[in-house]
Amino acid sequence: MITTVTLNAALDIIYQIPSLQMNHVHRVPGLTLPGGKGVNAARVIRQLGEPVTAAGFTAGYNGQKMQHLLARAQVDCQFTEADGETRLAITILEQQQQTQTELIEPGPLVTSVQIEQLSRTLETLASQSDWVLFSGSLPQGCPEDLYARLIGIARDSGARTALDSSGAALHHGIAAAPDLIKPNAQEACDWAGIVTGGLPPSPEQLRQALTAMLDQGSSMATISLGADGAVAAERESGRFYRIRVPELQIISALGSGDAMAAGMVTAASRGGSFVDMLRLGSSCGSACALQPAAGMIDLDDVQHIGTRIQITPEA
Repeated sequence: MITTVTLNAALDIIYQIPSLQMNHVHRVPGLTLPGGKGVNAARVIRQLGEPVTAAGFTAGYNGQKMQHLLARAQVDCQFTEADGETRLAITILEQQQQTQTELIEPGPLVTSVQIEQLSRTLETLASQSDWVLFSGSLPQGCPEDLYARLIGIARDSGARTALDSSGAALHHGIAAAPDLIKPNAQEACDWAGIVTGGLPPSPEQLRQALTAMLDQGSSMATISLGADGAVAAERESGRFYRIRVPELQIISALGSGDAMAAGMVTAASRGGSFVDMLRLGSSCGSACALQPAAGMIDLDDVQHIGTRIQITPEA
């Protein structure tokens, strides 16, 4: 089994409109889905056919609805109740200009008692899991090193761990040496203190960030580059990899990084090599970009894209 931990879950509402006009009424159907990075990953893992449990914090009516939608998707839920309301994350996909506008509320307020409850739940789940994937931001009330603490609990309970976060949560989480780290390029460079001057990082800068992550004790590091694929490194083999994905007619990049993390831990849970993890992860990330919402993939897309992905070892 795989467990995902989403400390700042969300209820996603997605609108697709032909043209967004200011000061106009737009009457359009909306798509409501359970959200948050780890929740998105859990849905992808389930679509890949693997048993998965989603944990973390939820709150209020929005949290109840999110769990109901996850149950309908056959994702087991073991969330800890927090104060307030699970946040709404509203996304407007405008087709004419191909823009993506996001309106994201703050998360609920979490107390030290609730953190202790989550820690006990995680200890049990990790003892039953091959991997625990920690994803996303921290809600109000959570200490910046909470991911580091939880990674330690999961490791002590026998699970391997993966981290996909940003900012202070990533900074402290990397110090706990999860087995796999998967930030995007900006998150990785910010963590490593690499200044890109607003430009995409160079191959040398990306390699510098990968090396720094492995030097912290992690076994594997992957930096997602969106439509440009990814770069990765493995400490055991000492190899760096460049991953190139086929050009696609992208509908929405929402959740592609979450789908990539989901594919990687799924391949690892199945006993796959690091290259297998990179292939399935990149396939899932690309397949998600063909869907209007995060946490959604088509297995035929995953299989077809997987045959076209190029993974090149680099000296």
